[in-house]
Amino acid sequence: MKTAIHFGLGKIGRGFLGDLLHNSGYRVVFLDVVDALVNQINETHSYTLFSIDRNFDERVIDNVTAYSTIRQEAEAIQAIAEAETISTSIMFTNLPKIAPLLAKGLKARVDTGREKAIIMACENAIMGTDHLKELIAETGIISAAELDTVAAFPNVAVDRLALDGEHNGKAGIAVSDAFELAIERKKLPDPDKHPILGAEYVDNLDMFLQRKIYMINCGHALSGYYGQRKGYETVQDALRDPEIQAEVCSAVLESASALEQKFGFTHESLVDYMETMMLKRFLMPGISDDIARVSREPIRKLSPNDRIMGPAYLCEEYGLKNTHLLRGAACAMRFQSQEDPQTVELQNFIAENGIQVAITKYTGAKPDSRVFQVILEEYGKL
Repeated sequence: MKTAIHFGLGKIGRGFLGDLLHNSGYRVVFLDVVDALVNQINETHSYTLFSIDRNFDERVIDNVTAYSTIRQEAEAIQAIAEAETISTSIMFTNLPKIAPLLAKGLKARVDTGREKAIIMACENAIMGTDHLKELIAETGIISAAELDTVAAFPNVAVDRLALDGEHNGKAGIAVSDAFELAIERKKLPDPDKHPILGAEYVDNLDMFLQRKIYMINCGHALSGYYGQRKGYETVQDALRDPEIQAEVCSAVLESASALEQKFGFTHESLVDYMETMMLKRFLMPGISDDIARVSREPIRKLSPNDRIMGPAYLCEEYGLKNTHLLRGAACAMRFQSQEDPQTVELQNFIAENGIQVAITKYTGAKPDSRVFQVILEEYGKL
Protein backbone atom coordinates (compact mmCIF):
# COMPACT_ATOMS: atom_id res chain seq x y z
CA MET A 1 0.00 0.00 0.00
CA LYS A 2 1.24 3.49 -0.81
CA THR A 3 2.28 5.69 2.14
CA ALA A 4 1.59 9.33 2.92
CA ILE A 5 3.49 11.31 5.57
CA HIS A 6 1.81 14.21 7.30
CA PHE A 7 3.55 16.57 9.73
CA GLY A 8 1.07 17.71 12.35
CA LEU A 9 -1.57 15.93 14.42
CA GLY A 10 -3.66 19.06 14.87
CA LYS A 11 -7.21 19.59 13.70
CA ILE A 12 -6.29 20.27 10.06
CA GLY A 13 -3.81 17.38 10.05
CA ARG A 14 -6.34 14.81 11.18
CA GLY A 15 -9.54 16.47 10.05
CA PHE A 16 -8.48 17.54 6.57
CA LEU A 17 -5.28 16.09 5.14
CA GLY A 18 -5.49 12.81 7.05
CA ASP A 19 -9.08 12.39 5.88
CA LEU A 20 -8.33 13.04 2.20
CA LEU A 21 -5.18 10.93 2.19
CA HIS A 22 -7.02 8.03 3.83
CA ASN A 23 -9.84 8.29 1.28
CA SER A 24 -7.21 8.29 -1.49
CA GLY A 25 -5.96 4.86 -0.40
CA TYR A 26 -2.83 5.83 1.54
CA ARG A 27 -1.52 4.41 4.76
CA VAL A 28 -1.07 7.64 6.70
CA VAL A 29 1.93 8.19 8.96
CA PHE A 30 1.68 11.28 11.18
CA LEU A 31 4.78 13.01 12.57
CA ASP A 32 4.45 15.26 15.60
CA VAL A 33 6.30 16.51 18.69
CA VAL A 34 3.42 15.99 21.15
CA ASP A 35 3.75 12.58 22.78
CA ALA A 36 0.15 12.52 24.00
CA LEU A 37 -1.17 12.86 20.44
CA VAL A 38 1.31 10.32 19.07
CA ASN A 39 0.37 7.79 21.74
CA GLN A 40 -3.33 8.43 21.22
CA ILE A 41 -3.06 7.54 17.53
CA ASN A 42 -0.97 4.44 18.18
CA GLU A 43 -3.36 3.03 20.77
CA THR A 44 -5.92 2.09 18.11
CA HIS A 45 -4.22 3.23 14.86
CA SER A 46 -7.40 5.18 14.17
CA TYR A 47 -9.34 8.31 15.10
CA THR A 48 -12.88 9.66 14.76
CA LEU A 49 -14.27 12.46 12.62
CA PHE A 50 -17.70 14.04 13.00
CA SER A 51 -19.63 15.71 10.17
CA ILE A 52 -20.81 19.17 11.20
CA ASP A 53 -23.25 19.29 8.27
CA ARG A 54 -24.88 15.91 9.05
CA ASN A 55 -25.75 16.18 12.72
CA PHE A 56 -22.24 15.10 13.74
CA ASP A 57 -22.46 11.65 12.16
CA GLU A 58 -19.20 9.87 12.86
CA ARG A 59 -16.73 7.94 10.75
CA VAL A 60 -13.44 6.30 11.61
CA ILE A 61 -10.13 7.01 9.88
CA ASP A 62 -8.06 3.84 10.27
CA ASN A 63 -4.73 2.42 9.11
CA VAL A 64 -2.84 5.34 10.63
CA THR A 65 0.42 5.43 12.59
CA ALA A 66 2.30 8.20 14.37
CA TYR A 67 5.95 8.82 15.21
CA SER A 68 7.52 11.36 17.50
CA THR A 69 9.93 13.55 15.54
CA ILE A 70 11.94 13.95 18.77
CA ARG A 71 12.09 10.37 20.10
CA GLN A 72 11.72 8.42 16.85
CA GLU A 73 13.80 10.34 14.35
CA ALA A 74 15.18 7.20 12.67
CA GLU A 75 11.69 5.86 12.02
CA ALA A 76 10.57 9.25 10.71
CA ILE A 77 13.54 9.48 8.34
CA GLN A 78 12.84 5.99 6.99
CA ALA A 79 9.17 6.82 6.47
CA ILE A 80 10.05 10.02 4.58
CA ALA A 81 12.49 8.09 2.41
CA GLU A 82 9.73 5.68 1.35
CA ALA A 83 6.59 7.84 1.15
CA GLU A 84 4.74 8.85 -2.00
CA THR A 85 3.40 12.11 -0.56
CA ILE A 86 4.55 14.34 2.30
CA SER A 87 2.43 17.20 3.63
CA THR A 88 2.41 19.63 6.54
CA SER A 89 -0.08 21.56 8.67
CA ILE A 90 2.05 22.83 11.55
CA MET A 91 1.75 26.63 11.07
CA PHE A 92 3.93 28.44 8.57
CA THR A 93 6.28 29.77 11.26
CA ASN A 94 7.15 26.21 12.34
CA LEU A 95 8.36 25.04 8.92
CA PRO A 96 12.04 25.78 9.74
CA LYS A 97 11.80 23.27 12.59
CA ILE A 98 11.02 20.33 10.30
CA ALA A 99 13.34 21.25 7.42
CA PRO A 100 16.39 19.32 8.79
CA LEU A 101 14.35 16.15 9.33
CA LEU A 102 12.87 16.40 5.85
CA ALA A 103 16.34 16.96 4.42
CA LYS A 104 17.63 13.79 6.13
CA GLY A 105 14.70 11.73 4.90
CA LEU A 106 15.02 13.01 1.35
CA LYS A 107 18.80 12.45 1.41
CA ALA A 108 18.12 8.82 2.31
CA ARG A 109 15.91 8.65 -0.77
CA VAL A 110 18.74 9.57 -3.15
CA ASP A 111 19.90 6.66 -5.37
CA THR A 112 16.99 4.44 -4.28
CA GLY A 113 15.32 4.69 -7.66
CA ARG A 114 12.01 5.71 -6.13
CA GLU A 115 9.69 8.09 -7.92
CA LYS A 116 9.68 11.69 -6.74
CA ALA A 117 7.87 12.31 -3.47
CA ILE A 118 5.19 15.01 -3.69
CA ILE A 119 5.76 17.56 -0.90
CA MET A 120 3.09 20.12 0.00
CA ALA A 121 3.10 22.74 2.76
CA CYS A 122 -0.60 23.00 3.59
CA GLU A 123 -0.34 26.23 5.56
CA ASN A 124 -2.22 29.52 5.42
CA ALA A 125 0.52 31.23 3.44
CA ILE A 126 1.20 32.38 -0.09
CA MET A 127 3.39 29.80 -1.91
CA GLY A 128 4.31 28.05 1.35
CA THR A 129 5.76 24.99 -0.39
CA ASP A 130 8.31 27.12 -2.25
CA HIS A 131 9.41 28.44 1.15
CA LEU A 132 9.68 24.93 2.59
CA LYS A 133 11.85 23.83 -0.35
CA GLU A 134 14.19 26.77 0.30
CA LEU A 135 14.42 25.86 3.98
CA ILE A 136 15.31 22.24 3.15
CA ALA A 137 18.03 23.35 0.71
CA GLU A 138 19.45 25.78 3.29
CA THR A 139 20.16 22.93 5.71
CA GLY A 140 23.08 21.80 3.53
CA ILE A 141 22.13 18.18 4.22
CA ILE A 142 20.99 17.59 0.65
CA SER A 143 22.11 19.48 -2.44
CA ALA A 144 19.73 21.40 -4.66
CA ALA A 145 20.42 18.99 -7.51
CA GLU A 146 19.64 15.98 -5.32
CA LEU A 147 16.50 17.64 -4.02
CA ASP A 148 15.15 18.02 -7.55
CA THR A 149 15.76 14.34 -8.27
CA VAL A 150 13.84 13.01 -5.27
CA ALA A 151 10.92 15.40 -4.73
CA ALA A 152 8.40 17.68 -6.40
CA PHE A 153 7.12 20.77 -4.58
CA PRO A 154 3.67 21.94 -5.71
CA ASN A 155 2.15 24.85 -3.81
CA VAL A 156 -1.38 24.43 -2.50
CA ALA A 157 -4.39 26.38 -1.25
CA VAL A 158 -6.21 24.74 1.66
CA ASP A 159 -9.48 25.44 3.41
CA ARG A 160 -11.69 23.37 5.69
CA LEU A 161 -13.44 24.00 8.97
CA ALA A 162 -11.99 21.55 11.50
CA LEU A 163 -12.59 21.84 15.23
CA ASP A 164 -12.05 19.74 18.35
CA GLY A 165 -15.29 18.18 19.45
CA GLU A 166 -16.92 15.54 21.61
CA HIS A 167 -20.08 13.98 20.22
CA ASN A 168 -21.92 10.72 20.83
CA GLY A 169 -19.74 10.23 23.89
CA LYS A 170 -16.53 10.22 21.85
CA ALA A 171 -13.75 12.75 21.34
CA GLY A 172 -12.66 13.59 17.82
CA ILE A 173 -12.49 16.27 15.14
CA ALA A 174 -15.63 17.95 13.79
CA VAL A 175 -15.31 18.88 10.11
CA SER A 176 -17.42 20.58 7.47
CA ASP A 177 -18.31 18.76 4.28
CA ALA A 178 -17.13 21.74 2.23
CA PHE A 179 -13.39 22.04 1.67
CA GLU A 180 -10.86 23.32 -0.82
CA LEU A 181 -7.54 21.75 -1.70
CA ALA A 182 -6.14 23.34 -4.84
CA ILE A 183 -2.82 21.88 -6.02
CA GLU A 184 -0.38 23.49 -8.44
CA ARG A 185 -0.65 21.02 -11.31
CA LYS A 186 2.42 22.07 -13.31
CA LYS A 187 4.77 21.24 -10.40
CA LEU A 188 3.60 17.64 -10.02
CA PRO A 189 5.93 14.91 -11.31
CA ASP A 190 3.18 13.96 -13.75
CA PRO A 191 0.67 16.80 -14.25
CA ASP A 192 -1.92 14.34 -15.53
CA LYS A 193 -1.90 12.17 -12.40
CA HIS A 194 -4.01 13.15 -9.40
CA PRO A 195 -2.45 11.86 -6.16
CA ILE A 196 -5.23 13.04 -3.81
CA LEU A 197 -8.93 12.42 -4.46
CA GLY A 198 -11.16 15.44 -3.99
CA ALA A 199 -8.38 17.94 -4.69
CA GLU A 200 -8.57 20.42 -7.55
CA TYR A 201 -5.54 20.56 -9.86
CA VAL A 202 -5.07 24.07 -11.18
CA ASP A 203 -2.75 26.01 -13.49
CA ASN A 204 -3.17 29.39 -11.75
CA LEU A 205 -2.89 28.64 -8.05
CA ASP A 206 -2.29 32.25 -7.09
CA MET A 207 -5.92 33.23 -7.67
CA PHE A 208 -7.15 30.45 -5.36
CA LEU A 209 -4.55 31.23 -2.70
CA GLN A 210 -5.33 34.92 -2.63
CA ARG A 211 -9.09 34.37 -2.70
CA LYS A 212 -8.85 32.11 0.34
CA ILE A 213 -6.30 34.09 2.37
CA TYR A 214 -7.50 37.58 1.42
CA MET A 215 -11.15 36.74 2.10
CA ILE A 216 -11.66 33.79 4.47
CA ASN A 217 -8.51 34.17 6.57
CA CYS A 218 -8.92 37.94 6.51
CA GLY A 219 -12.48 37.74 7.81
CA HIS A 220 -11.57 35.11 10.39
CA ALA A 221 -8.72 37.18 11.82
CA LEU A 222 -10.65 40.45 11.85
CA SER A 223 -13.57 38.77 13.63
CA GLY A 224 -11.15 37.83 16.38
CA TYR A 225 -9.52 41.26 16.65
CA TYR A 226 -12.83 43.13 16.72
CA GLY A 227 -14.34 40.48 18.97
CA GLN A 228 -11.72 40.94 21.66
CA ARG A 229 -12.34 44.70 21.62
CA LYS A 230 -15.96 44.05 22.63
CA GLY A 231 -15.18 41.34 25.17
CA TYR A 232 -16.19 38.26 23.17
CA GLU A 233 -14.30 34.98 23.56
CA THR A 234 -15.26 33.22 20.31
CA VAL A 235 -15.37 34.20 16.66
CA GLN A 236 -18.96 32.97 16.52
CA ASP A 237 -20.11 35.35 19.28
CA ALA A 238 -18.25 38.19 17.59
CA LEU A 239 -19.83 37.55 14.18
CA ARG A 240 -23.30 37.41 15.73
CA ASP A 241 -22.77 41.04 16.76
CA PRO A 242 -24.34 43.02 13.86
CA GLU A 243 -21.79 45.83 14.16
CA ILE A 244 -18.81 43.48 13.98
CA GLN A 245 -20.29 41.38 11.19
CA ALA A 246 -20.91 44.51 9.12
CA GLU A 247 -17.34 45.73 9.68
CA VAL A 248 -15.80 42.36 8.85
CA CYS A 249 -17.91 41.85 5.73
CA SER A 250 -17.08 45.36 4.53
CA ALA A 251 -13.36 44.58 4.81
CA VAL A 252 -13.75 41.23 3.04
CA LEU A 253 -15.71 42.86 0.23
CA GLU A 254 -12.88 45.37 -0.19
CA SER A 255 -10.57 42.36 -0.65
CA ALA A 256 -13.06 40.93 -3.13
CA SER A 257 -13.09 44.12 -5.20
CA ALA A 258 -9.32 43.87 -5.65
CA LEU A 259 -9.51 40.18 -6.56
CA GLU A 260 -12.14 41.00 -9.19
CA GLN A 261 -9.72 43.45 -10.77
CA LYS A 262 -6.67 41.20 -10.60
CA PHE A 263 -8.11 37.82 -11.58
CA GLY A 264 -11.44 38.49 -13.25
CA PHE A 265 -13.65 36.84 -10.62
CA THR A 266 -17.26 37.97 -10.89
CA HIS A 267 -18.57 40.06 -8.02
CA GLU A 268 -21.46 37.65 -7.52
CA SER A 269 -19.16 34.63 -7.20
CA LEU A 270 -17.05 36.32 -4.53
CA VAL A 271 -20.09 37.46 -2.54
CA ASP A 272 -21.34 33.86 -2.63
CA TYR A 273 -17.89 32.63 -1.59
CA MET A 274 -17.90 34.99 1.41
CA GLU A 275 -21.41 34.01 2.45
CA THR A 276 -20.90 30.25 1.99
CA MET A 277 -17.31 29.70 3.03
CA MET A 278 -17.15 32.32 5.79
CA LEU A 279 -20.47 33.42 7.28
CA LYS A 280 -22.50 30.22 6.86
CA ARG A 281 -19.65 27.99 7.94
CA PHE A 282 -18.39 30.06 10.87
CA LEU A 283 -21.91 30.51 12.23
CA MET A 284 -22.97 26.86 12.09
CA PRO A 285 -24.76 25.76 15.28
CA GLY A 286 -22.46 24.03 17.74
CA ILE A 287 -19.27 25.60 16.36
CA SER A 288 -16.96 27.46 18.74
CA ASP A 289 -13.65 28.97 17.66
CA ASP A 290 -11.61 30.69 20.39
CA ILE A 291 -10.49 34.23 19.61
CA ALA A 292 -7.24 33.60 21.48
CA ARG A 293 -6.35 30.92 18.91
CA VAL A 294 -7.70 32.65 15.81
CA SER A 295 -5.98 35.97 16.56
CA ARG A 296 -2.54 34.73 17.61
CA GLU A 297 0.58 35.73 15.66
CA PRO A 298 -0.57 39.25 14.68
CA ILE A 299 2.92 40.12 13.37
CA ARG A 300 2.62 37.46 10.68
CA LYS A 301 -0.97 38.43 9.93
CA LEU A 302 -0.02 42.10 9.56
CA SER A 303 2.86 41.45 7.16
CA PRO A 304 2.59 43.10 3.71
CA ASN A 305 1.69 39.91 1.84
CA ASP A 306 -0.68 38.34 4.36
CA ARG A 307 -4.44 38.40 5.01
CA ILE A 308 -4.99 42.05 5.99
CA MET A 309 -2.29 44.20 4.42
CA GLY A 310 -2.00 42.01 1.31
CA PRO A 311 -5.50 42.90 0.06
CA ALA A 312 -5.17 46.45 1.43
CA TYR A 313 -2.11 47.05 -0.76
CA LEU A 314 -3.82 45.37 -3.71
CA CYS A 315 -6.74 47.77 -3.33
CA GLU A 316 -4.28 50.66 -3.17
CA GLU A 317 -2.66 49.45 -6.38
CA TYR A 318 -6.00 49.48 -8.21
CA GLY A 319 -7.22 52.73 -6.65
CA LEU A 320 -9.98 50.97 -4.70
CA LYS A 321 -11.32 51.70 -1.22
CA ASN A 322 -9.52 49.90 1.61
CA THR A 323 -10.60 51.83 4.72
CA HIS A 324 -12.16 48.82 6.43
CA LEU A 325 -9.05 46.69 5.82
CA LEU A 326 -6.80 49.39 7.23
CA ARG A 327 -9.10 49.83 10.22
CA GLY A 328 -8.77 46.07 10.74
CA ALA A 329 -4.98 46.39 10.66
CA ALA A 330 -5.17 49.07 13.35
CA CYS A 331 -7.39 46.80 15.43
CA ALA A 332 -4.90 43.93 15.04
CA MET A 333 -2.20 46.21 16.44
CA ARG A 334 -4.35 46.63 19.56
CA PHE A 335 -4.69 42.86 20.16
CA GLN A 336 -3.65 41.68 23.64
CA SER A 337 -2.47 38.21 24.74
CA GLN A 338 0.18 37.29 27.27
CA GLU A 339 0.23 33.70 25.96
CA ASP A 340 1.19 34.53 22.39
CA PRO A 341 4.88 35.48 21.87
CA GLN A 342 4.19 37.57 18.76
CA THR A 343 1.53 39.60 20.52
CA VAL A 344 3.86 40.24 23.43
CA GLU A 345 6.62 41.27 21.03
CA LEU A 346 4.30 43.62 19.12
CA GLN A 347 2.93 45.34 22.22
CA ASN A 348 6.39 45.70 23.77
CA PHE A 349 7.70 47.25 20.55
CA ILE A 350 4.81 49.73 20.44
CA ALA A 351 5.37 50.65 24.10
CA GLU A 352 9.10 51.21 23.56
CA ASN A 353 9.15 52.79 20.10
CA GLY A 354 5.69 54.23 19.47
CA ILE A 355 2.90 53.25 17.13
CA GLN A 356 4.26 55.17 14.14
CA VAL A 357 7.52 53.20 14.04
CA ALA A 358 5.55 49.99 14.63
CA ILE A 359 3.22 50.62 11.69
CA THR A 360 6.13 50.88 9.28
CA LYS A 361 8.01 47.94 10.81
CA TYR A 362 5.13 45.47 10.82
CA THR A 363 2.91 46.54 7.89
CA GLY A 364 5.52 47.98 5.54
CA ALA A 365 3.58 51.25 5.19
CA LYS A 366 5.89 54.23 4.68
CA PRO A 367 5.29 57.31 6.89
CA ASP A 368 4.47 59.53 3.92
CA SER A 369 1.87 57.15 2.48
CA ARG A 370 -1.90 57.35 2.67
CA VAL A 371 -2.00 53.77 4.01
CA PHE A 372 0.19 54.77 6.94
CA GLN A 373 -1.94 57.80 7.77
CA VAL A 374 -5.20 55.83 7.71
CA ILE A 375 -3.84 53.11 10.00
CA LEU A 376 -2.48 55.74 12.38
CA GLU A 377 -5.81 57.59 12.48
CA GLU A 378 -7.82 54.42 13.00
CA TYR A 379 -5.45 53.24 15.73
CA GLY A 380 -6.02 56.54 17.52
CA LYS A 381 -9.79 56.18 17.24
CA LEU A 382 -9.64 52.70 18.78
